[in-house]
Amino acid sequence: MPEAAVFKASRIANPQNDGWLDDHAIITDDGGRIEAVVSSATLGDITDKKVYDLGDVSLLPGLIEAHSHLHVSPDLNGYANITTESDDRMVMRAVGASRKALLSGVTTMRDLGSRNQVAFPVRDAIEAGVIPGPRLLLAGTPITTTAGHCWMFGTEADTVDDVVKAVRGQVKLGANVIKIMSTGGNFTPTSNPRTAQYPTETLKAAVVEAERLGVYVVAHSHATVGIRMCIDSGVHQIIHCRWISSDPSVPMDYDREGATRLGAEGRWVDPTIALSILGDEARAAGAPVRRSHWSVTAARPAPEQIIEMFQDMRSKGVRYTTGLDMGMAYADYDKSAYNAIAFVESIGYTPWEGIAAATSDTAEALRVNDTVGSLQPGKLADMMSVEGDPSQNIRALATSTDVVKGGVPVKLGGRALV
Repeated sequence: MPEAAVFKASRIANPQNDGWLDDHAIITDDGGRIEAVVSSATLGDITDKKVYDLGDVSLLPGLIEAHSHLHVSPDLNGYANITTESDDRMVMRAVGASRKALLSGVTTMRDLGSRNQVAFPVRDAIEAGVIPGPRLLLAGTPITTTAGHCWMFGTEADTVDDVVKAVRGQVKLGANVIKIMSTGGNFTPTSNPRTAQYPTETLKAAVVEAERLGVYVVAHSHATVGIRMCIDSGVHQIIHCRWISSDPSVPMDYDREGATRLGAEGRWVDPTIALSILGDEARAAGAPVRRSHWSVTAARPAPEQIIEMFQDMRSKGVRYTTGLDMGMAYADYDKSAYNAIAFVESIGYTPWEGIAAATSDTAEALRVNDTVGSLQPGKLADMMSVEGDPSQNIRALATSTDVVKGGVPVKLGGRALV
């Protein structure tokens, strides 16, 4: 249970996540919320609150991860495991993954595709204090076509009526967001990332029903044909958004007009670009290479083409969320900081822009910025610290020293408490 406390640090991120407050302290109440952010020099003698002097660290809002699959093993055996393992084994994996993410500094996580039998019990256990983990926002099973991308996760729906019923079913279980597979994906051999799985009218029906029930729709979409349908149907957020061509001999079909619409209409995109950095580093360390999906072996976009495309999209006003695609090969559950690293090193964000993307920006996209994402009075006391200064070296963000969730320390001085 949270208790009133004071957390002192050499550097604390300001409420805008664009600069430091030097030698400040965060005062929390016994409800796990931030009461005040003050200069340490003004604290005086404190007798009614526990004081945590974190020392020479940079204290930031807890990281917010927008794209995970808690029941998937983040290695090259992921597909084999997900198609053969029991739900009980997947629950155990998700429990371990949740703790691993929390101790790395992730205090809020959106899971965009785990079996209902796994995702909802794990969230319930975290909220009840039975197991440690981030605050979970869940899609549960994604909606896909028969044998479509991630069919093995759960909900196969082919017609408009099937999809609308699936949306209702997920909301009935407690989903915060609806995930729909607009195109095939690289994880699933029986799908095709270059082609659309649903027509515009089906996607639109999902959006209308989700909005009626007070949730929003996130769509997995690799191919240009699917991305255009997502835009036309009003899908709220797009995952991957790689603009790959439906022609197997052509790598990309970047639609600049479509990108302009995404920016003008305020749609969020999760570019999942951190996977490239993690994959490169893993292979450089001797990890095996993941086999390419059969549909993309003929013509693959060069990495620099993808980066230039995302840079251009940003120039058109498109805003990016985090989204490691946790559970996919190389994307382990303690690597969320690589979202900010990728934004800085690949797309050209400043370090503070990368920090904001991993905290307050993604909180806004996930519709939880009234409670998390920045360190200011009234918000939940979700915090993580790192040694060094990530505004000078963004890679400092990758190693947490302290983690606090809802005013309760779960890691102090590099030592796990849960």
